[in-house]
Amino acid sequence: MELEERFEILVIPNIGDGVHQQITKLISNSPEGLNLVEKEIPHIETAISLLKQGHGDIVAVSGRWWFENKDPDLIANLVLPRREPTRVLVGENKPEYIPKKGIIIVDCELVRRQFNRFRSDLKIMMAEEFGDAPSDEIEKVFWLEKLRDNGEIDGYVTTRSLYSMLDSKVRRHTLGLQKGNEERSRFIPLPLEGYTVLVTRMDFPSSKFAPVIDVGASLSFRLEMTVLDNIPENLHNKIGLFVEQRKLGALLREANKIGDDFALKEISLNQKDFSENKNRIELLLELLNKDGTVTASVDRVFSVEESHSGLVTALKDWTQIIGILMESPDQEKRGRIKEIMNQYIETMIQENRISEENVNNPKLNNEDLE
Repeated sequence: MELEERFEILVIPNIGDGVHQQITKLISNSPEGLNLVEKEIPHIETAISLLKQGHGDIVAVSGRWWFENKDPDLIANLVLPRREPTRVLVGENKPEYIPKKGIIIVDCELVRRQFNRFRSDLKIMMAEEFGDAPSDEIEKVFWLEKLRDNGEIDGYVTTRSLYSMLDSKVRRHTLGLQKGNEERSRFIPLPLEGYTVLVTRMDFPSSKFAPVIDVGASLSFRLEMTVLDNIPENLHNKIGLFVEQRKLGALLREANKIGDDFALKEISLNQKDFSENKNRIELLLELLNKDGTVTASVDRVFSVEESHSGLVTALKDWTQIIGILMESPDQEKRGRIKEIMNQYIETMIQENRISEENVNNPKLNNEDLE
């Protein structure tokens, strides 16, 4: 009989990022051969210090925390299956049916802009702009729920992990990616949402955790960090970013469902191994201006083997699009990109998203990037 190996996981109290719940579930359902023991530590910084000193084997943190606090003496190669990264709107009405001029409280600048794009007739605010909001995220969600229950606001946007702490009877509505449904406005999540990573010392036997880690999530996590490393820090809370490993067949069915002939051609083009079960990397990246009327985005699909070059090309194209949007149209001299911009502007006029007298003005400015 194979002996179980004991590993001590340093866990901090629940701070609303979803990590604590996922680690608790991992420990209670640890696979055969792994004896995972929880040791609660009051702060992440304390846990990291103890890990370096050899007091414990693992510290569980969110993907965002690790990106902002990477330590050269430690590694984060173990990534658990990704939790659903999209946010939810808490309220009685679906986003489409919120009364005109309704008040919605959002938790980040990206969602503010995405909601402005979706419903320009609503009043979208941050919690701090509405009232004396608690600084603690868990306290804040209960404060928001009280405001909603009292009828002072029509709803608020929060993460799924924070929502799970509320009474189960409170209604929620997913602000999703709307894959295969172009009729609904999509809400691409903030970068690195939904990731739980296990931070260890360099000599940690990572192979022992093969049954619980997610290889696809690990690759997506690395790619999202690479994207952030190549985007100015002041834009990190304003961009939507989602990278996922998916089956080619699922991508083709989605493109076919919405009749996207361009996507079908791009996904199918030059595929050396055209197997519908073959994995592909899907990347969604967007930046909106403050009022949500302009979106600079790239949606790309590339093979796992070409993930680095595909990422570099997507970032280059996205940066070029932003540069063009910040110019006056008569300055554009970029061939294919110029044609796309002309089509985009024509669509904006037809949908009354921009007036003809503003056509020659830049579509993005420095204020949108601040």
